[in-house]
Amino acid sequence: MYRVLIVDDELPALRFVQNIIEKYVPGYQIVGTCTSGEQGLEFLTDRSVDVLITDISMHGMSGIDLAKQARTRLPDLHILIISGYGEFEYAQGAIQVGVDDYILKPVSISKMVSVLESIKDKLDSERVEQASALLPAMACGQPYSKEDAARLYGHKNFRFALVRWGNLDMTMAKTLTATSLVMPPHERFYVLRGRDEDERILICPDDSPETFLTDLSVYTTQPGKLSTWTAIYTTSSQGMDRLQSFISASLDLMYRRVIVGKHQILQFTGSRTSEERIKLPAADLKQLSYFVSVGKTRMIKDYFVSLAIQWEKNQMPQRQVWHMCRQLIHQVAAMQTPVYSRLEEVLQEFNDLIRCANTYSDLMSATYSLLFDDGSVRDKKLSTKELYDYAVQYIVEHYAHPLSMQSVCDEIGISQTYLSRLFRKYSDTTFNAYLTRCRMEAAKQLLRDKPDLLLRDVAACVGYEDSSYFTKVFHQYTGLTPSQYASGEG
Repeated sequence: MYRVLIVDDELPALRFVQNIIEKYVPGYQIVGTCTSGEQGLEFLTDRSVDVLITDISMHGMSGIDLAKQARTRLPDLHILIISGYGEFEYAQGAIQVGVDDYILKPVSISKMVSVLESIKDKLDSERVEQASALLPAMACGQPYSKEDAARLYGHKNFRFALVRWGNLDMTMAKTLTATSLVMPPHERFYVLRGRDEDERILICPDDSPETFLTDLSVYTTQPGKLSTWTAIYTTSSQGMDRLQSFISASLDLMYRRVIVGKHQILQFTGSRTSEERIKLPAADLKQLSYFVSVGKTRMIKDYFVSLAIQWEKNQMPQRQVWHMCRQLIHQVAAMQTPVYSRLEEVLQEFNDLIRCANTYSDLMSATYSLLFDDGSVRDKKLSTKELYDYAVQYIVEHYAHPLSMQSVCDEIGISQTYLSRLFRKYSDTTFNAYLTRCRMEAAKQLLRDKPDLLLRDVAACVGYEDSSYFTKVFHQYTGLTPSQYASGEG
């Protein structure tokens, strides 16, 4: 809300302008009304104001004199002059002061609304430009203009939130060292980038807790983001000078509380508590070593499954699971020369697995494959990017045949979990979405080149046995039926 001061020595005129703003121009808050230029100048000395609306002809100090002195004291103030006089010298005086606009009495509601909306657009642009410079520095604890921050934010309180979609990247720094304002600006709050594209910091003007939580929920569940998320929010409003400490403490809390595959919304308390790292029992690790040494794969799988079930039941934080899984990997490496010889690569691949896993069962299945499956990636001697490229090329070449995720995995020699991870890592889509895209683009080309081709033949050529299902998918993809597209409507 932008703060407005109205100055006019005629109360009916003052009330009329006030009513227009309150009824027809959202985004403004009238913080004061004065009946003389002297009172208006005193108000501007003590209070923060974004827009000054003043009559020109008043007893004592004129509106032009008020505007001149106000401009000297507040260079960024926006000024709107209202007058019953149309003479050139008044307009010239207003222009010299550098007012935003000049309105003649009787004031038209439509004209007042139009002018104030134009001023609001200017204010919005200015605020975004100022926020782009100030907020990143404040968020990261870097030097910034204390004077500008006090002028813009010193009189306001805010509610903060830290949002992360998906799991943690355990190799990521635990502090925010650089950020920037996300553009275009959100209509409800400022949004800063986090440590990667799956993390955001929200700065919301003080509002009711219910409204804030509703806005936060809508933001975290926006289309296009990962399905699971963790959000940390302040339960009370705070000054902007608390932003950096909120981010620092929240990143620590995020590190300790994220659970793989789980939605969470956590209250920010500001306190930090140390938690002891959980380790696997030595007896369990000794038993695992025995299973590995004698090749009891069923026992190993059962142990991995039991861990996943236990972690799911206890809602174990990701960081604790990460440490325990690394224990497992080191234990296996001590018994398996192929794993030991590429231990750093295995640990890096495990980092990718836990970052992309949907559940702990998903994670442990993929970890088992990483360590023990003969057809795993380690025997292919291909990088993860090469495997992804191979999968994509295989889809491109075979989309016209019956094709499933499992058939592609069988061809490459990796698990479905691993293939899903490759698509999440190297593209903005899923396996099924990519396969559909290939088939639909091929169908569009066929319909352009051979518009008279029977629908069932088009469907068969791009891998669909059911022409009615093909039509449904095509319509979802293009917004047109195949016949509409073939006739040139697309």
